Amino acid sequence: MIETGIVFGLTAGLAWGTGDFLGGWNSRKLPSTTVAFWAQATSLLLLGAIVLATRPGWNGAAFGWGLLAGVFTGSGGVSLYRGLATGNASVVAPLSALGAVIPVGAAVVRGEPPEAMAWPGIGLALAGIVLVSIPGEGASFRSAAHMGPILMGLGAALGFGLFFVVVEQGTQTGAPEIVVVLGSRMGAAAFLGASALAGGIQRPGRMLPGLAALGVIELTANGAFALASTRGNLAVISVLSSLYPVVTVALARLFTNERLTPARIGGATMALAGAALISAA
Repeated sequence: MIETGIVFGLTAGLAWGTGDFLGGWNSRKLPSTTVAFWAQATSLLLLGAIVLATRPGWNGAAFGWGLLAGVFTGSGGVSLYRGLATGNASVVAPLSALGAVIPVGAAVVRGEPPEAMAWPGIGLALAGIVLVSIPGEGASFRSAAHMGPILMGLGAALGFGLFFVVVEQGTQTGAPEIVVVLGSRMGAAAFLGASALAGGIQRPGRMLPGLAALGVIELTANGAFALASTRGNLAVISVLSSLYPVVTVALARLFTNERLTPARIGGATMALAGAALISAA
C-alpha cells in the first residue's frame, strides 16, 4: 500500500506543474509578477476564510516558520521569472528544478536518509526532471551574458529547496499544517507584492477568474506538501513534489502543441520511473 506521504507529495507536484503551466499561459497577456501577485492574493483570501471557518488554533513558531518559507519560495519565484525573462529558459528551468537536492542533503545531515531502495529512484527522478525541463531548442545562451541566467536558475533552486526544508520544520512543531501554510502564503504574498509594486501592478480585468483558479491550485500544492511533510521522509517527498516540470511539459504538449524532443520524452520516462521506484521502496 502506498504511503499517504507519497500520495500528498505527488499531489503537490501535480498541482505545482499545473500552476506553472497556467501561470505561463496567463503571463502571455500580463506581466509574470502581476500574475503571481493576484494569484497569491486570491489564495490568501481563500485560506483566510478556511482558517476562520476551521479555527485551527494558534502556534507562533509554526506561523513563523511558514512566513520564512514564504519568503524563500517568493524569492525563488522572482529569480525564476527574471531568469526566464532573459530568454534563456533552457538554462534557468533545469537549474531551478535542482532545488530538490537541498532537502535531500538536509535529510542526510539530520540522520534521516531515505531507505536504501529509494536512492536509485531519487537519482533517476532528479536526472529526469533536468532533462524534461530543457526546451526543444536545446540548452544554448549568449556567451556575453551567460552567468546571469545561471545565477538566477541557481537562486530559484535555492529558494525552492529551502522552502521544502523550512515548511517541514514548521510542521514538526505539532501545530496544524494549515497554520504553516497560512504563514507561507502571507510571506510569499508580501515578498511578491513588494516586487510587483516596484514594477507596477496591472489590474487583471476579465482575467481575474483565471488568476483566482491559479491561486487555488497553488494553495492546493502548498497544502499537499505540508501534509506530506508530516507523513513521509523529507528527501523522498521533496523529490516527488519536484516532478512538476513533467506535468507542465505534458500540459504544454496537450494544449499548445509544444514539441516533445527525445530528451524530454526520455526525461519524463526517467522521472516517472524514479517516482515508481520511490513509491515501491
